[in-house]
Amino acid sequence: MFNQLAWDTLVEATRYWRGPSAEEVLLFFAVLTVIVVLIITPYLWGRYKRFKEIEALFFERGRSLGLTREEIALLWRYAKDLPYDPQMVFENKPLFERIVTKIVKDKLGEVHLIPSIRAKLRFDTVPWFLPITTTRDIDLYQTGKIVVDGVYVEAAVWDKTETELHIVVLGALPRTVNVGERVRFHFVRENEGRYSFESIVKDKYMEGDRLVIVLDHTDKLDRVQLRESLRWKVNIPVEFAIVKDITKEVVDDIRFLTGKIEDISTKGVRICSDMIEKPKEGHFVIMNFQLGDHRFENMIGEIVNVRVLQAKTCMGIKFVKVSHQEEKIIDRFIIEEQRKFIKTYKIGETPS
Repeated sequence: MFNQLAWDTLVEATRYWRGPSAEEVLLFFAVLTVIVVLIITPYLWGRYKRFKEIEALFFERGRSLGLTREEIALLWRYAKDLPYDPQMVFENKPLFERIVTKIVKDKLGEVHLIPSIRAKLRFDTVPWFLPITTTRDIDLYQTGKIVVDGVYVEAAVWDKTETELHIVVLGALPRTVNVGERVRFHFVRENEGRYSFESIVKDKYMEGDRLVIVLDHTDKLDRVQLRESLRWKVNIPVEFAIVKDITKEVVDDIRFLTGKIEDISTKGVRICSDMIEKPKEGHFVIMNFQLGDHRFENMIGEIVNVRVLQAKTCMGIKFVKVSHQEEKIIDRFIIEEQRKFIKTYKIGETPS
């Protein structure tokens, strides 16, 4: 009974309901449009202004680094779509190289601008202690081995452009290398890492009696770190004494020599000296030297390798007794030296 009454009431009400008129519909959409315009337009205008500000700052920074407007515009075309500050392309070499790869893949006519941009941003070389991220970073005349059918053949980097790498073959190949096949190149970057990469042979030619194969660049490098910890190049005076063992009786009666520490890490040092007697591997070295504000007294290390050069003898020494605090001091020193090096490298000074 109640349900029937409710239904009758609804039917009676609809007899008096009418839809909105055309004027009312237009008024509604007009009001809605005004609301949307008042809310969306300031937002879009704000975003546009911010975009133009970022673009202006990008061009200003590029000009301060010596780039031409054409060079800046080329970088901006790709950097503006980055999910972070576009100006990072001026500082971050791996990011710069990713953009270069995109430019090359797009086969733009502006590829010829890249060498000039690279030089102005000081991305044409990589400091010795930093890993490389692309085959464009490989130094000219870098020696290595090219692998064909599992045979390792002596080779070297002969030339390079932004689009390709030229490898001269210095040994005898087991067979003819054909255009379109993939080959692998192995090389060691001194004091930093062992690298290899695979790429496609896009061309080949003869340079005198040597075969040169032309490879596509790649950002896919396999790297194995050579050392557990970075050895930083230094030139630090050191007093040292070589002993067969490190008992207290021996330490109390030793004769110190002078030399230079030529590299240092948290694990050891390399000491070079004009000593007459050749040291022996397995013997121990007691060292005194100054590193920054800290004085290291009676540091003990074991000789792990010896190199006799024309004017000096060098010892690779592994620390035997080094405290955690001393490791932290060495680590902080190396980090600070890296920062100084990068800063002077980027502003065009010669690091000492």
